[in-house]
Amino acid sequence: MSTENEIQEKYMQFQYLQQQLEQISQHLEMLNQQNADLDISINAVTELGKTKLGNELLAPIADGVFLRGELKDNKKLVINVGMNTTVEKTVPEVIKLLENQKSQLQLRLIEVEAVRQELTSQTMKLYKEIEGKV
Repeated sequence: MSTENEIQEKYMQFQYLQQQLEQISQHLEMLNQQNADLDISINAVTELGKTKLGNELLAPIADGVFLRGELKDNKKLVINVGMNTTVEKTVPEVIKLLENQKSQLQLRLIEVEAVRQELTSQTMKLYKEIEGKV
């Protein structure tokens, strides 16, 4: 294989790795956002459990649209378990559920970060190979 063809092939591999790296980075960003959302949810449920009955609250109806309401029960929450099915759970049960989701998400973040580091390493190695041939 000629040096020019070899450089071209390595450059195509380099571009492919860069695309993969970009996709992994976007996936990491999404996972980090989910992690932040879980933190917000855990905090909200925790605070709701401490809120006095009868307090006014705003219940979200749509994006940026809220309904004024009064807190009637701060011990049980209704959660969607899929397939348009809901169940009642206590505040500690919901917090435990959210924390389990967060733990699973943390493991996924670690895995994806390891893949990103490996791709970065491969990309840098390939870049140095290309640079050495040019």
